[in-house]
Amino acid sequence: MLHVSPQAISKWENGHSLPETLLLPVLAQVFSCTIDEIIKPAYTLDENIEAEKPAMFERQAEQIAKYFPINIKGDNMVSASIQNRGDKVAIEAIAKYHPNLGIISVVRGKSHKTPRYTDSSITVTSSQRDYQLIERVYAEDDPELHRYNLLSKYLTNLPLIYHIDPDERFMLMEDLSKDYIQGYEYDEQNENGNLLRSNYHAILRSIAKLHATFWEHPGAFREVGLDFRLKSKENLLAHINGMEQDFLAYKQKEEDGKIPKAWGGFENKLQAHKLTYFQDAINKLRSNYVELIDSRYRIGKAITIIHGDFHPGNLFMGKSGDQTVKLIDLQAVRVGLCTEDLAMLLALHIEPEKENSISMLEYYYQCLCETVVDYSYEDFLLDYKLSIMESMFYPIKLMNRDIFDFNMRDKAIKAFESFAIKK
Repeated sequence: MLHVSPQAISKWENGHSLPETLLLPVLAQVFSCTIDEIIKPAYTLDENIEAEKPAMFERQAEQIAKYFPINIKGDNMVSASIQNRGDKVAIEAIAKYHPNLGIISVVRGKSHKTPRYTDSSITVTSSQRDYQLIERVYAEDDPELHRYNLLSKYLTNLPLIYHIDPDERFMLMEDLSKDYIQGYEYDEQNENGNLLRSNYHAILRSIAKLHATFWEHPGAFREVGLDFRLKSKENLLAHINGMEQDFLAYKQKEEDGKIPKAWGGFENKLQAHKLTYFQDAINKLRSNYVELIDSRYRIGKAITIIHGDFHPGNLFMGKSGDQTVKLIDLQAVRVGLCTEDLAMLLALHIEPEKENSISMLEYYYQCLCETVVDYSYEDFLLDYKLSIMESMFYPIKLMNRDIFDFNMRDKAIKAFESFAIKK
């Protein structure tokens, strides 16, 4: 029932070790005895204490009833060591999705704290199997929690959300680390990297599913809200002006020799004439992107909910070979052009060159148009060009923060050359 090996029990019986603390309350219930009787066999030989045993057992039962048992509707009693709210929620959530599990115990693992949230690993063990979960508690009200709350109602290509409480800033989701590999492996020459590279179509199909689900979806748009930059032409022009100022600051550093020659294993081999591409991109964005405020954003036409930071590190690929993709890190989810996610994934990370990426773009478009209508392929490619131009300034912003990702910058330049200059 408790998944304890005969070898471990033999050690208990011979006095070489004791049961784990979390098992003691459950063992006491199973054998209708006190915890003391389990860990102190000689205790029952004391006649004075033996006379007090009924009262002690009653007190012990009261403590167990107060802190440990949880009754789940069904045929079986579910018991666990309840240390805090998260343990109770974990048991109730697992029992809701997987009823009649029998005896359950909860074991907490390591916690990982970030400025935004604290993740704690939890193992819920039943007589049938173990369930690996992540408990995430946010330090303050966080947009990501609300994005998970929205998207999980519509999509299956996210981690399974067992419980979410925006008011308490608390979420319980499946831990993907055992059965999935994270996309950070994408450029490594190893088995995991090969798995990811062989499943680009599955990744594109997964992001197309997100975009198609929320295509021209006014209710979702109201819930997420437009970014400040998309609320008016003036705001978008101010945003583009800010991008230009970022570029001019970076350009000055290049001219002053303040950019390192190498960083992160990549050399800074930028040809001076290619700096003009950034100013060209700014001019094209002013001419073509700003007009979308009236023709697209204000009326909700041919726009959707996007991931907003769709790079390989923010997805998990199933190890089993079933091409299952899970999207994570929803902090940047927003309203936008579907091609913004594609530019981040392809132009900045996987494949910037048109001749190599066009088949992937065509595949994504086919997946999108299984449900989306009135969005021509020509308009799709025009949107992709705009998204490439905007994405070019992301590595520039990083460089102004002393994160000199030359590889990403050079891929952005290749994408601009390939899609916006070459005929």
